[in-house]
Amino acid sequence: MRAHPLEAVRARIADFKAVFAIPAFATYQAGNVIMTTGFWMQRIAVGWVTWELTGSEAWLGTVAFAELFPSLLTALWGGSLADKHDAPKIMFWGQIASAAVSVALALLYFTGTLMPWAMAGMMAVLGAVSGVLLPARLSMARHLAPPKLLSSALAVNSTGFNLSRFLGPALAAGLLVLGSAGLVFTVSAVGFLALSIALYRIRNVPSQTQRVPSSQPVNMVGVMRDLMHTPLILGVLMLQLAQGLLIRPASELFPAYAEVAFGRGEVGLGLLNAALGIGAIIGALLMAKAQDGRAALLQILTTSAVFALSLLVFAVTSIFWLALAVLLLHGATMSSSNIAALAYVQLEAPQDRLGRILSLYTIIFRVGPALGAFLFGITAEANGLMTTGVGFALAGLLATGGLALFILKPRNQYQ
Repeated sequence: MRAHPLEAVRARIADFKAVFAIPAFATYQAGNVIMTTGFWMQRIAVGWVTWELTGSEAWLGTVAFAELFPSLLTALWGGSLADKHDAPKIMFWGQIASAAVSVALALLYFTGTLMPWAMAGMMAVLGAVSGVLLPARLSMARHLAPPKLLSSALAVNSTGFNLSRFLGPALAAGLLVLGSAGLVFTVSAVGFLALSIALYRIRNVPSQTQRVPSSQPVNMVGVMRDLMHTPLILGVLMLQLAQGLLIRPASELFPAYAEVAFGRGEVGLGLLNAALGIGAIIGALLMAKAQDGRAALLQILTTSAVFALSLLVFAVTSIFWLALAVLLLHGATMSSSNIAALAYVQLEAPQDRLGRILSLYTIIFRVGPALGAFLFGITAEANGLMTTGVGFALAGLLATGGLALFILKPRNQYQ
């Protein structure tokens, strides 16, 4: 038993080496880490500037909502594009548009005209672009890596994303201490352009997984009809929605936690996000590959339950260093649950409907946290951070238990 975590790490590292031996995947990851580092720097700056301008938890939730909610309007189109065009080409143009948003934020900041409503507007534009891109982003691993390495490729994506979640807040905190949020926005624009260069270099690389075109139009009715025939995938998606609504939104309120709950300011904000990111990296490295579909489902449910429990502990503690330790576990279970869920969906979904199902995954992944952050912020404004965190964590735990009963329900055949 003691050797199991070490063996899991060794196996994961071996798979990582195999994935990175694919030149196009290595090129993409190099650009992606640069981009996501800038992305997290910008996320920290947006939250902190909003807090400085308003001092309001409700405004923090509103700005987070503005960034994430527009995905609802654009994700289905993004799913249609992902079914018709190669992911790198879609991603390329999306990075150009995202860089333009970061440049606009920098200009507004340097000219002293960045007001809360303008911040929300810019985040809404970025959210709309992200909604179009996310189905393609989710399918990049399938495009660049063979099916047998899909889980490892997704783990590499998660590790890079969360390594950036550690580096980005640390860099952003240093710049914010110097009062240079505008420079943070500028660096973020450079990051988006760096990924666009990497994507341009791999634009003609053939997909490792054959695309199965669908003759049916992409619309919400069609997506839901598909899911009725795949109840286990529906259950996994509903679990992701519950996480987004009830557990993940707490991280959007980190500026308020850093200032109000712990009195640590910009440095505390950076440390909270860094702890979450380090934990997520640990989760990606330690996550063992499930042997079959049912084992994967148990893995998803177990990590989701611990994800909720760790939020409960974080919400009640007033000891900063204990909060950081809890966030390591919180981040680990967040990443391992998300990686396992995404791998399960991509491997088990009918391939001719995968684009449509990923478009719904996109909506859930983006809109759930958006609505959750808005509700978390409003509730925290009225009832305080501790009461709100405890309530959301308990609701997330109950939702996980209820969905576990649905997902593990005996069925005649494995769908």
